[in-house]
Amino acid sequence: MLILQVWLEASESPIGFLVKGDDADLSFTYDPHWLVAANGHLLSLSLPLREEPFGDVPVRAWFGNLLHENNQLEATMARHGLERSDIAGLLEHLGGDCAGAVSVLALDRPPVKRPGTLAEDYDPLDDKSFAEIVERLASGKPLPEEVRDPSPVAGVRRKISLAALPDGRFALPRQGTGAPTTHILKLPDRNYLHEARDEAFLTELAAKCGLSVGTCVADEIAGHEIILIGRFDRTVEDGKVYRSHVEDFAQACELPAELKYERRGEPGRRFDAANIGRVLEAIDQPALARGTFLRMTLFNLLLGNNDNHAKNNGLFHRPGGSVQLAPFYDLTPVQTTGKYTDELAFNIGTANRFDAITADDLLAFCIAIGIPQTSAPALLKSAAGALIDSVEDLSAHFPKAIFALDRLFGQTAGHLNDVLGLGKVLRERDAHVTGGGGWALS
Repeated sequence: MLILQVWLEASESPIGFLVKGDDADLSFTYDPHWLVAANGHLLSLSLPLREEPFGDVPVRAWFGNLLHENNQLEATMARHGLERSDIAGLLEHLGGDCAGAVSVLALDRPPVKRPGTLAEDYDPLDDKSFAEIVERLASGKPLPEEVRDPSPVAGVRRKISLAALPDGRFALPRQGTGAPTTHILKLPDRNYLHEARDEAFLTELAAKCGLSVGTCVADEIAGHEIILIGRFDRTVEDGKVYRSHVEDFAQACELPAELKYERRGEPGRRFDAANIGRVLEAIDQPALARGTFLRMTLFNLLLGNNDNHAKNNGLFHRPGGSVQLAPFYDLTPVQTTGKYTDELAFNIGTANRFDAITADDLLAFCIAIGIPQTSAPALLKSAAGALIDSVEDLSAHFPKAIFALDRLFGQTAGHLNDVLGLGKVLRERDAHVTGGGGWALS
């Protein structure tokens, strides 16, 4: 048997215990003191506050999503002879580096995550050190011995977490402080080197359309394109950095990371509109959340982001039991690259590809996520029409490098315009750039 403590940054003692039994099944039990002191602050929608332990299926799904698919995981598996399925065994070694406010620790380990003081708990990086980190990430070389990723995050892209200081420099948390980072430095796919530029562009475009998104800036360092992403699960107040507790939709839906796309699951156990609807119903203002999620879904459809899977959607859990949608993140127009599947991350009605979507599919999706049938047609037309108008106006000034996205939008907007009968007049597009300047990437 293996027993591990589960902590949140804000907790003064473990909030509960992850147990691997002699039969290798997992369970999780909230600590009785946390049930009294939590003030409604739960770990997950799939693990609500209660005295009884949770069994293997929801626990394996939730804690398995804490593991990062990266070299650190592979090295730990090799070093300790562990299988990928041994979630508790891996978290015994890696649980101090879980993304977000959660940490999973052996019983004899003290808490490792605490708020950070910017003036005291960080070692600044000079330009040479910063450039060396970028160069090593770009080439696949190990980071310098004195540099260790202080806050690994999930995903397959090469990245490291850093902290932004008030003077504009970036820094690493000092060893032993448990201080949070504030940004993610990410390099694009080697086969798609403009991914950083496109993600920053699409994120800015979403913000211009009034959507709640994270912040990111594309740049070039040491000859390599990079993207700096502001962590939405961090709060900086009075010179201190705090972690917020976030879970992704896979965790909230009791799904392992392998089922983050609807096509990989089975009815009743997949990331589909029905499951999305159940998550949105649990949010503080469910009607508002449904409208927000619909608008973001339409934006992704219009701009070719088919990769908005379960792990690219998140929730904040706050003291008092508050549950809120996190800003949207990982926005990339994957359909302009030619190397991703054209299948949608989750179906719209019965359609699993954009060009198969009908008005009935869009209405069925609205109803499945909880929008009342009586108001769904008007809300759908209003949301789609407003987004098409916004992007159409902005796209006339897209920079030359983004002409493929403009062409794609012309096709997708035309399709939604037709199937919904919106009557929008879209400008003509061809293989050449129709816009010029007037757009500044932040």
